[in-house]
Amino acid sequence: MSAVMKKAEHGNVEKATVAQILAPASIAVVGASEDQSKFGGRLFRMLLKHRFAGKVLPINPGREQLFGIKAYPSLEQLDERPDLVVFTVPADKVLGQIEQAGRLGSRGALVISAGFSDAGEVGLRRERELLDICDRYGMRVIGPNCLGVISAANQLVLCSSPILEIDQLPSRPIGFVSQSGALMTTYFDRAWSMGGGFTHGFSVGNQADLELCDFVDFLIDDPATQVICSYIEGVKNAERFRATARRAMAAGKAWLAVKAGRSSAGSAAAFSHTASVAGDHAVFEAVCREEGVTLMSDMGAMLLLANSMWRNMGHKVSKVAIVSPSGGCGALAADALVEQSLELARFADATRAVLAQHFPQGQADNPIDLGARITQDSKLVAEATLGALAADDSTDAVLMPASMCPQDWVDSLIDVSTRGGDTPTGKPVIYAFEAGATSQRMRDKLAGRGHVCSSSLLESSLALAAWKQRSNWTARLQPSRPQDCGPVATLPQGVLNEVQSKSLLARYGLPVNQGQLVASAEAAAQVASAMGFPVVMKIVSPDIVHKTEAGGVALDVRSADDAARVYAQLIANARAYKADARVEGVLVQAMAHGEVELLIGARLDPQFGPIVVFGAGGVLVELLASRVVASAPLHADDVAAALDGLPIGQLLKGYRGKTLDRAGVIDAIVRVSWLAHDLRDHAFELDINPLMVSRDRCFAVDARLQIL
Repeated sequence: MSAVMKKAEHGNVEKATVAQILAPASIAVVGASEDQSKFGGRLFRMLLKHRFAGKVLPINPGREQLFGIKAYPSLEQLDERPDLVVFTVPADKVLGQIEQAGRLGSRGALVISAGFSDAGEVGLRRERELLDICDRYGMRVIGPNCLGVISAANQLVLCSSPILEIDQLPSRPIGFVSQSGALMTTYFDRAWSMGGGFTHGFSVGNQADLELCDFVDFLIDDPATQVICSYIEGVKNAERFRATARRAMAAGKAWLAVKAGRSSAGSAAAFSHTASVAGDHAVFEAVCREEGVTLMSDMGAMLLLANSMWRNMGHKVSKVAIVSPSGGCGALAADALVEQSLELARFADATRAVLAQHFPQGQADNPIDLGARITQDSKLVAEATLGALAADDSTDAVLMPASMCPQDWVDSLIDVSTRGGDTPTGKPVIYAFEAGATSQRMRDKLAGRGHVCSSSLLESSLALAAWKQRSNWTARLQPSRPQDCGPVATLPQGVLNEVQSKSLLARYGLPVNQGQLVASAEAAAQVASAMGFPVVMKIVSPDIVHKTEAGGVALDVRSADDAARVYAQLIANARAYKADARVEGVLVQAMAHGEVELLIGARLDPQFGPIVVFGAGGVLVELLASRVVASAPLHADDVAAALDGLPIGQLLKGYRGKTLDRAGVIDAIVRVSWLAHDLRDHAFELDINPLMVSRDRCFAVDARLQIL
């Protein structure tokens, strides 16, 4: 054993940071080869091709040299410590050699190899053993089962993708972290072709040690990176994700994300509406919204936004001007923007006056039809148009959808909008070329000047919509517990019936429409008479979730005889619906009336903790599907703002001269959020459906709660 090994084996080295791993003085590649059909061969060649400045130590027992560089039969034969060791050999050969790397004192390991937790129980045991070895020696691990690292900023390429055959890696102040190696390289290639680039790209693989947030944290601290892109399949640590998002926001770095996997688990749950309308993806979306991560649905739109945003960091976008050489293209662009909730800029009089010098009456408006201009000098029109939009306070960004036209028209716009520090707009300008090969010269011209373009109006409008979303972000307010709103000393357990559920809600100060549970037709008639007609009667059974579907609800019962008859009918309906259902009786309630019905629900998300959901209730649950999902507890002002964004929320403000108890609704949601907070150590689901809202009050007329 070499002296280097002996020293490292007995040392106590502090674990390296991602920044240190990305700045190695030397790299050993286990599985290096000249064979370009192998991962190790391609990765080794790409490392050399892109001019890594440090020392390269290829490990290959069958060769003395590779590409003219001395090769070593094993890590044991090295007479120096490599800072980073890359493994491209089969999984069953990794463990022994990573032990050798640890003895050498290497700070980091990049494991390209698959066959770990991605490969069943045997692979999972192998991955745990790998981590045990690395923990013992203080090594950090990227991967396993990843595609590696592409770092233009550090001139470090540890990846085998064919996209790397280019001679120079385009660099822009954007980082990319991906839980898919193939998608990382796909969108590196896409970004390069559209005029963009990256400082660093990381394929995180199984995240056995270093995980997505470790790399995002690195990019937050990296002075060369301003915008962070990410492709996410799952979050390893919810609290870490929140903390990293807050760090990004505090540092002024935009974190953009696309997440795969809209879970169907919620819709499969039978206990409540809450689970189905607040599934895993809805909760993740809520957390991103709360913490300032801009969640998007399209990878191309994310890249377009990132590569547009870094030139205008901190710029806010809401109102967009359209400049197009085609009236039809401009009209389609306007439709696309409005569909994404963007506004078309309404030009100031001064802007219209400038445009009127070059466009006929009626054309100096938004969209601006370049094809209708009366001034033939394309450069002059481009200067005047973009200059006027730059000075127009109602214009935040410019979208240029370019259809087929004489190319000098678009050439002039590109020349004027990409003059570097002299650009007359000072605002984002996004080009969308939907034509094919004929527009390629325009794409190449923009890319050559370091500016991005899109090939789709949809992609462009999605990018601008996300920019608007980010522009409007505000931090949540610190919630405070209302009076008479728990916590309670002891919480009930199990599936609570409506009476029990409402009892707990009442202890949290929620207005409930109280009733009485009866177990016979005679008792139903007596209770209804004492309560006063009309009444509502409902079956009570832990095995019947949707009472209406089971024929388990009767409204507007108006006499004692009717109450007795309805009791018998509800019991019979329940038996017909589910023969083995446990029926606890019938609930008799005073009839409640209202103008609007809401759903308020809550549940424990396994990753992100207690959440609340609210929106249209009653028969409108499915028809008005828009709803809010938010982490609990909530501040009343945040509830109010969220309600205002819902279609049903507009009704709460009043209509046709009617005013509704909006304040009562807000208070009810806040109180439910505190109940959810207090249930955070339990698996639970709560459904209030509906919360009946009238002019001067609201009632929880039906509730169902499960606490495990």
